[in-house]
Amino acid sequence: MIFVIIGNGILFYILNRKNKIKNKNGFWLLVPIILLSCTYFIFANTTFYISNVIIIVLLNLLMYGILINQKNYLKNYINNALQLLKNTITGFNEATTFTAKKVKENIKVNEKINKANFKKVAISLLIVFVVVGIVILLLASADSSFASIFENLVNVFADLNIGNTASFVIRIALIVLAYFLMLSFILKINKDYKVHGKEIKSYNNKYAFTMKLLLIALNIVYLVFCYIQIKLLLENLNIKYLSYSHYARTGFFQLMFVSLINFAVILLSNKFNENKEKSIKILNLFLVLFTIIIALSSMFRMYMYQMEFGLTYLRIFVYIILITELLTFIPIIKYIFNEKFDFLKWSLVLWIGVYCIVNYMDMEKIIISYNIGRNSSIREVDYEYIFQIASQDSFDILQEKLEDNNIDFSERLELTKTIQKLASNSNDISWQEFNISKWKVKEKKIDTEALFNEVIELENKVYEEELKKDIVESKLDKSDEDYVYKKVISKDEIYVVELTGAATGVSQWTIGKITDNGTKYTKINTIGVSAPSKIEFFENGLGFLEEPDGIYCPSSKLSITRDSGKTFEEIEFPDGEFTLSDPEGKKWEECYDYFYLPTRDEDGTLTVLVSGGYEGGYNQGKTRAKYISNDNGETWEFVSEVWKEEYSVV
Repeated sequence: MIFVIIGNGILFYILNRKNKIKNKNGFWLLVPIILLSCTYFIFANTTFYISNVIIIVLLNLLMYGILINQKNYLKNYINNALQLLKNTITGFNEATTFTAKKVKENIKVNEKINKANFKKVAISLLIVFVVVGIVILLLASADSSFASIFENLVNVFADLNIGNTASFVIRIALIVLAYFLMLSFILKINKDYKVHGKEIKSYNNKYAFTMKLLLIALNIVYLVFCYIQIKLLLENLNIKYLSYSHYARTGFFQLMFVSLINFAVILLSNKFNENKEKSIKILNLFLVLFTIIIALSSMFRMYMYQMEFGLTYLRIFVYIILITELLTFIPIIKYIFNEKFDFLKWSLVLWIGVYCIVNYMDMEKIIISYNIGRNSSIREVDYEYIFQIASQDSFDILQEKLEDNNIDFSERLELTKTIQKLASNSNDISWQEFNISKWKVKEKKIDTEALFNEVIELENKVYEEELKKDIVESKLDKSDEDYVYKKVISKDEIYVVELTGAATGVSQWTIGKITDNGTKYTKINTIGVSAPSKIEFFENGLGFLEEPDGIYCPSSKLSITRDSGKTFEEIEFPDGEFTLSDPEGKKWEECYDYFYLPTRDEDGTLTVLVSGGYEGGYNQGKTRAKYISNDNGETWEFVSEVWKEEYSVV
C-alpha cells in the first residue's frame, strides 16, 4: 500500500509537471488499485497475495496508458499499455545508462570527491585496520576479560545464516531491479504515444450466412439441452444413475467451456453482421438466453456438490465466475443492439469491480464458518483443509467453535492445533508487514505454551477414544455364538457377556455394555458363577441372573440388577399355596426351590416360574409355582400353581 501510494505520487508529479496528462478518466483506476493494495494491510490470508500484485501492476499500466492519451476505445488503451510495458522492459539499459550518467555528473560537480581523495582514504583505512587489529589480538591474548568483549563480534560471523543472507541479497537485488524498471517506465511515459482509432474492417457481409447457420444450429441444440435441465429441476433432480458429486463434477466444467464458446459466437456474429440483420440479432438474444440457463444449471450443479462436501476456495470461485458471466451479458446485450458500444470497457469495469468485492468478501471466514457450522451432510468436517487455509482473519470463528461443549475430542484437537498455529504466527510482526488481523490476535496475548500442552493432552484423549472405538467394533463384529449372552435393547443399549475364565463347574463372566449409537463400549463387571447359569437383560439396566447351586442344578437362586450388572441382589419370593399338588408335609421352599429367568408380557408384567428342580425334583416337575411383578421386580406376588405343560421356561 505504501509503495503504491508513494510510487504513483511520484509519477503523477512528473506527468503533471511535464503536462503529459491528457485524459483524467484514467484516475478512476486508482480506486481499485488502492483497494487491492490495502488488502495486504487488512487481511492475513494470502489467497490473493500473488494475483493482486499482478492485477495492481496491470491496472497501473492501463491507468497510465489512458492518462497520457486522448479519449478512445478501451482496446486501443490496452494496446498502448502493452506497448508501454514492452518498451519499459526492453529499455532497461536506458535506465542504467541514465543512472550512471547522473552519478558521474554528481561526482564531477563535487570537487571534494576525486580519485586522489578516494586513494588517500582507502590507504588510511587499510593501515588503521591492520595496526588496530594487531594491537587488539595482542591485548586479547594478554587478558581474558578484554578478549571476552570481542567474542560476540566473532560469533556474529560464526552464526551467519546462509538462508537469511541469501534472502537479504535477493531482496536487495529486487529493490535494485524495481528501481531500474521504475526509472525506465518514467523515461518511457515522457514520450508521446498516439492511440490509433478503431478501425472497422469491411467483410462485405460474406460471413453472414455462415454465422446465421451456426446460430440456428446452436440454438436448436441448446433448446433441447435446456428442456432437459428444466425438466430435471422440476422433477427435484430424480437422478437415479448418478451421485450428486459425480453429477456436479461431470457437468460443471463442460458447461463452463460451452458458455465461453457462446460468448465468442455472439461477439463474432455481431461483428460480421454488417447489414444489421434483425434475424442475427434475435438469434444472438436467444443464444444469450440459453447461455444464462446453462450458467444457472452449472451453478445448481455446484450447489449440489457444495451441499455434499462443503465449501472450498475453488467452489466459491465457481460461483463468482458464473455470477460475473451472467452480469457480463448486460453490456453484451447492449452491444448486440449497438455495435459502436464499447462493451469491453464496461465489461472491464464490471470485472474489476467484482474482483475488488471478492478481495473484501473475506472468503476464508465464509468457508470456515460454513463448514464447521453445517450439519446437513453426513460427511465429517475437513479440518485438515481448514488448518491449511486458516489465517488470523478467522481466529474469532474458530475460538467460538472451540467453546462449544457439543464437539468431540477429535474436533477440539483440530481446532486447538489451528488456533495455536495462528497465535504463534502473530507474535512477531515487523512494521513493513504490519497487518490488522495479526495485530488483533497478538493483542489477545494468548498463552501458546498452554495451547501446546492442551494439544498433547487432546491427542492422548483422541487416541483413547480411537482405542475404545476399535474395541467396540471388535465386539460388534463377533457373532452371537462367540458370546455367552448378547441382547440388543436399542442402538444405545446393547449387552454382551463373554466367558473370560472357566474351571470345573465354575465360569467367569465379563459383562459389557455398548452405548452412544453403538460407538462406546463399557466394561460393567466381572463375576464368577456356576457353569449352567443364565442371564437376561431388559431396558434401563434391569437384569436377572439365574444361578444354579451346582452342576446338576438341584436348586437355584434368582438375582436382580438395576445398574446393568454392576451389582446383583438375590430376590426373596413369598411362600405360595399348594393347589394342584400334595407336599406330603414338606415346606413350600423345600418343594419349589429352582427359580427360572423371568419373562415379560407386553404390558410390562414380569413372570417367574419356580420348579422343584431343573431335572424334575418335587412332584416329578409336573407343577410349577407362578409369581408376577408389576413394578419391574421391586415386589413379587404369588399367583398359583400351574401345570408344566401350560408354561414353558427359558
